[in-house]
Amino acid sequence: MVTVSGVWTKRADEAQRALEQHFWNDSIRMYNIETPCPDGACNTIFHYWWMAHAADVLVDGYLRTKDPVYAERLEQLYEGVLRRNEGEWPNELYDDMEWMALAWLRAYEATGQDKYKQAVLTLWEDIQHGWNDIQGGGIAWHKEQLGYKNTPANAPAVILAARLYRAFGNPADLEWAQRIYTWQKHSLVDPSTGFVWDGMNRIGDGAIDKDWKFTYCQGVFIGAAAEMHRTTGDSVYLADSLRTFQAMHAELADAVDGLLPDEGSGDAGLFKGILTRYVAEAIKLWPERADATGWLERNAGMLWEQGKAVDGALFGTDWRQQPGSITQLSSQLSGVMLLECAAMLEAWTKEADAGHGGTVDADMQRAVTLGKDHDSVHSEEIPATIWDARANRLQETMYRNYWNRDSGIMDQWFPREKAVAGENFYYWWQAHVLDVLIDAYNRTGKPEYASQMESFSRSLYKYNGNTFIHHYYDDMEWTALALLRAHQATGSLWYKEQALALWEDIKTAWNDHGGGGMAWKKDQLDYKNTPANAPAAILAARLYLLERNEEDLNWAKRVYEWNKSHLVDPKTGFVWDGMNRLGDGQIDYDWKFTYCQGVFLGAGVELYRCTGEMHYLEDAKRTAGACMMELCDPETLLLPDEGIDDTGLFKGILIRYLRLLLEEAPEEEAVRRMIQLNAQTLWERGITWETGLCSPAWDTLPVLPVQLSVQLSGMMLTEAAALNK
Repeated sequence: MVTVSGVWTKRADEAQRALEQHFWNDSIRMYNIETPCPDGACNTIFHYWWMAHAADVLVDGYLRTKDPVYAERLEQLYEGVLRRNEGEWPNELYDDMEWMALAWLRAYEATGQDKYKQAVLTLWEDIQHGWNDIQGGGIAWHKEQLGYKNTPANAPAVILAARLYRAFGNPADLEWAQRIYTWQKHSLVDPSTGFVWDGMNRIGDGAIDKDWKFTYCQGVFIGAAAEMHRTTGDSVYLADSLRTFQAMHAELADAVDGLLPDEGSGDAGLFKGILTRYVAEAIKLWPERADATGWLERNAGMLWEQGKAVDGALFGTDWRQQPGSITQLSSQLSGVMLLECAAMLEAWTKEADAGHGGTVDADMQRAVTLGKDHDSVHSEEIPATIWDARANRLQETMYRNYWNRDSGIMDQWFPREKAVAGENFYYWWQAHVLDVLIDAYNRTGKPEYASQMESFSRSLYKYNGNTFIHHYYDDMEWTALALLRAHQATGSLWYKEQALALWEDIKTAWNDHGGGGMAWKKDQLDYKNTPANAPAAILAARLYLLERNEEDLNWAKRVYEWNKSHLVDPKTGFVWDGMNRLGDGQIDYDWKFTYCQGVFLGAGVELYRCTGEMHYLEDAKRTAGACMMELCDPETLLLPDEGIDDTGLFKGILIRYLRLLLEEAPEEEAVRRMIQLNAQTLWERGITWETGLCSPAWDTLPVLPVQLSVQLSGMMLTEAAALNK
């Protein structure tokens, strides 16, 4: 397995290796329930929910390391549990099914494998039948004891329903989450302290088991409240989570060092690990997190220093003492969960606090409200070091989720199974893949990005029939622009040669239909649009700056002037998409895209660089202003959701060329502010933290599947924010 740098990541690696070495049983494709377990003799009981948490820690390891070994083991565990459960997922215990569903939902979001999603949906359908009116509502614990309602069957159901809503966008799931949460809080949470009781009506008398004080119950309610806050943005839920954490600490943790108690073996061995998992999730949301992070690390430190076996990373139920001769899977999983949480917070805090005084979430929440007070925002509020880390993370996400080993280029969907047979190959998306790799190389100077650039470019060349020539002129322009940037970044002449070959073909797009201009594609020469003209002007201008060939400069000027005179509103500078699309000579005035504004203002900036003539730069500023007035939300400056497929790329392209404008016109603070606000909103509201997947609406969490075009826009925005200083 891969080892990642950092104290806690190394310890998490060692704990994962111990779990693998001492518990995995390949003959049953599950984990033994204790170690040692000669010939699997210990497996007399099928601990269904323990296997759910084993799947969860495998997802932890996979998300942290990207090592495919974890994904492979997940698949094997899936097969083993399904076989042991007689070929179906539901069982008699609603809480057990919730844990299994939560694990497979995380597995689906991490790997994109559709079978995990189907398992989740099957389980969720069954779980909903657990709700009944006994005790005023709530989900039952067991199918044969429908009147017994407890926290273990309700709080995890809230977490599941909220995550399902964020993953798939079904409003009914959010309604379920809110309904169950309301019942749980009203029925099983101490209104005076926030401490969470275990259950009610266990023996049919309606009484609450207030003496059953478990870390488990506190953890799942903290997790439920945190998920509801993530889903709705309502601060009440955040306050609930923090209040319960404080009550847990006062009631259950050691008064001196905060260490969690030994709650016993069997099922109870899992309780502390579950608590730490959901406290760690909540920590990322709490405005003040230092105390809670320190508390979690103290527990992890005690476990590692005093609670680990002498000969390996095996853990018992008491985190102050080494385990005995037999270690149960439940306590081992708790220890692994604790160490994975410490590792996750170690990485997250490094990103969140790099040169920064507050929490990322708090800063982003402030920034999201800045539309009401635009002048109070400054790009320095979140420093470039944080944006660097985020940009690097999205680069990793792209390769983990989209790279196809067979083709050497990127899949168009995550998960890739969502691709439809015979689906159009979006050649120009791949050009923007190369562009974002160049962004990363220019920003970091890391040679691995240069290697990825070359491997990817040659794979694209091969995939396209051993050529970059294509049917669409605008697609070729984007590819040539990326190749030219790759040449300038690395000095490789191959990139330059390919860009020049494309340019020769692109120039054949110019014709006299519509008074000139570059055609959009080779079988529709009379349709002229901004996407085929403004990028061509950028390309010609950059070629001039590289080669000082006057012919290229003349091309840049001629194409630019045609675009400006035919497809730019002379009153405002707003750029229209195209003309004569239907052969009627009409301009598509209603097609108002961020993309067109970006490429036209980018052409103006490049011509200003070539000539020093201010009118080009003034054109670019004017179009930027018209874009913000016409397309940005007036309160938040948020750019619109333009959808998926090709339009998923549009906002990222606009942002790329607004960044270019800032290089020549740094006084354009409104542009700088708009970029930063959109980036902060994306990272607060539009990205799933665990997977790094972006949404086409930068203020809404993504719903799977996520297209490559959409992901690339989020990457371009994040790369721009890393330079926005």
